[in-house]
Amino acid sequence: MNKGIFFIPIYNKNFPLDQIMEEIHENCIKAERNNINEVFFGEHITDKFEKISSSLMMVSMFSKITKKIKLATLTTNLNFYHPSILAALISQADNASKGRLILGIGSGANLSDIEVIENLGKNNHALMLESYGIIKKLLYQNNTILKFKTKNFKVTNQKTFNEKLGLGYFNKLYKSRKNLEIIMPVLGENSYNLKICAQNNWSIVISNFCSQSLVEHHISKYLEYSSLSRTKALKKIKLSRTIFLTESGKESKKYLLKNNSPFLFLNKVIFNKLKTFSKNSCFGGSKNYIEATKDTVLHGSMKDINNYLDKLNNKFKGELSSLIYTSVPKTKYKIYNNSLDIFCKSLKV
Repeated sequence: MNKGIFFIPIYNKNFPLDQIMEEIHENCIKAERNNINEVFFGEHITDKFEKISSSLMMVSMFSKITKKIKLATLTTNLNFYHPSILAALISQADNASKGRLILGIGSGANLSDIEVIENLGKNNHALMLESYGIIKKLLYQNNTILKFKTKNFKVTNQKTFNEKLGLGYFNKLYKSRKNLEIIMPVLGENSYNLKICAQNNWSIVISNFCSQSLVEHHISKYLEYSSLSRTKALKKIKLSRTIFLTESGKESKKYLLKNNSPFLFLNKVIFNKLKTFSKNSCFGGSKNYIEATKDTVLHGSMKDINNYLDKLNNKFKGELSSLIYTSVPKTKYKIYNNSLDIFCKSLKV
């Protein structure tokens, strides 16, 4: 089972962006040194708490300070851009990382993002899939003369293509590879993303804000919809969790719900946001962010986390693809900051 880190990231809304970038830089280096397999970057363009605005830029930037870790977007919101621009940027990120890109695709979780690009009221999920269809053709097909037209997009170079001048061409993926992994996040009980991914043999990332019962529901549904064998289907499922690791389980229980807990802060921000838009059912029966923290944060010693994974693997008769640690801001308190170190250096999954 692989280990990953998800940099959403969620910080106090007044925390400077340059310092956020420094912390992510430090933790990416730590991840690379400690054989973490994957890192994931969020993307929001109008969010004071979640300030990373381009996951593809993060992949390109960190491709130069890492050599082996896979770099994933979670997600690149395809409906925000013209597909020809995205095809060029995806190719550049994949070549910069020498084929380490994992492409997470989405349609934007924040309505404020949707509004500023003038997409309120549109079927953004359909736009995302429509865009990906064109992007896939631009990345994989060898046609020199392009003429793609869908309901909302058009890509053509018929008037200006010039072979001699080298105009009208799209760069391909690293070494023209055909195995770019596509992933989508899964949150709500009736997630459309889950069904789409299972039917297309794409991977899913089960959100760290899902209750345990919902985690198991999503795994069962992916297995139900997928045409792959159980073993192969399970390897398409990545599990993102908010994880608070301590040397002993008693310590984690004592400090999890303290006022200065970054794990409590993370759930407070997201629970209140989702509740505002009546999307907080993913937290199960939690009535507030404190209950949500109790229900969704995996906490304890390495033994406790491994016992959790063993039970999950036994229940579904196989191993998932990855366990993904959700990053939290650095604090003044060693008990919280050590959690990521224990995950990176000591936890065996």
